[in-house]
Amino acid sequence: MKINKLTNVMALALLAMTSCNKELFDKEVWSEMVEYQFVIDNADPYHDWCLTRNDILSVKSLDSNIYKVQVLTANPYTSSSAEIVAETVCYGSTESMEYTIPIIMNDVYLVAYDKDGNDLGYKTINYGTMSMELSTSDLQKPGTIKTPTYQTFTYLYVSTFPLPSEHFDFNDMVLRISKKNPDIANTLVVDLTVKLDACGTKESYAAAIQLADIRYDDIEKVEVLNDNPMDKGFPSEQRSFIESEDVLQKGRNGEAVISLFENAHWALKKEFDELGDIPTLYYNTSHTVVEESSEIVSPVTATYRITFKERDKALSLTFDRIDPFIMHKGSNGGTWEIHTYPHKFEGTLWETNAAAYNNHVSWALVIPKGDFRYPVEGISLSSYNSVLQETFGPYENFAAWMKDHNSNQDWYQQVTRPTLVY
Repeated sequence: MKINKLTNVMALALLAMTSCNKELFDKEVWSEMVEYQFVIDNADPYHDWCLTRNDILSVKSLDSNIYKVQVLTANPYTSSSAEIVAETVCYGSTESMEYTIPIIMNDVYLVAYDKDGNDLGYKTINYGTMSMELSTSDLQKPGTIKTPTYQTFTYLYVSTFPLPSEHFDFNDMVLRISKKNPDIANTLVVDLTVKLDACGTKESYAAAIQLADIRYDDIEKVEVLNDNPMDKGFPSEQRSFIESEDVLQKGRNGEAVISLFENAHWALKKEFDELGDIPTLYYNTSHTVVEESSEIVSPVTATYRITFKERDKALSLTFDRIDPFIMHKGSNGGTWEIHTYPHKFEGTLWETNAAAYNNHVSWALVIPKGDFRYPVEGISLSSYNSVLQETFGPYENFAAWMKDHNSNQDWYQQVTRPTLVY
């Protein structure tokens, strides 16, 4: 791992960053600082930080017994970990399904059901298949189906942007998001279930979800099921990131934005200290509890029901358009947004500083795995020292993937040092 000391380069960059005006941001000094602090040498300059890809499949039912079809990540007759990535009613019509899958997948599995919900069997589909006609004679049914779950992604953040992190442990915020249509006959409604697992920073930050390429005016309403938003009870007078308490927000350019919480520490613990302040501990990033420093708490979950005005917009909400982002205050008093890499240039609620975002480093990762184990506090996912030619961290191949975005795209599947993850 690189030596982490406040060098003259870093000191100069910090001076630039503490300016009262973001326009005085010194890109050249900042770039040197990021290069010095990043977890590997010579990161791939063409890296897109993407572990997924999208596809569209049109299905026409040739059999009156086939009512519904699902696209799955695995064969549910042999695997208990199959996830539903898309589903539709195709009875008497041709229907299209758009979905997001891990880039390492070459096949998906189509399962058909009758109108009573009985499974009829499965068919293996090659990635890239655009359309197909389906009858029961095409299906295999080798036993009892194992009930699949809905697809879940894990989102990891480093909250120091635009400054580099000492560790890039990607646990300052850990979110899990799953998506489903609660009533397959009503294609206007989509549920996003959001779970906040961890807060690995003592800095205050807020979070929201941008629905990329979906406008505020495309949505009829957004409800929090059971009237249980993540930041329920947060003092309205302390809001500084998301001024309105409305769940559905309108972005600066008319984007649809779902407000998650104003303060991550409050969302996880919902308590004040004896001075009336919100405690800022590390939550769920350490295996040990240290007074006034770290604590283990229960994750919090909320389901956001989105009702669209048009069917096509609802069907277009795939995981590549789900962009959860965090907001934090910089040392200059300005507000910075940290987005997933494909959307990092988008100042959704706050104006961005283009120079700070113009780089190939990502402060957020999207992992197409719902039970991904993130690093404990202070441990990088992986770091590589080119002088010693040594790799350290719980995911050794993460470093190799950063050096070449076309290689080791399955790095997140295997933990090499289990004691270093939560």
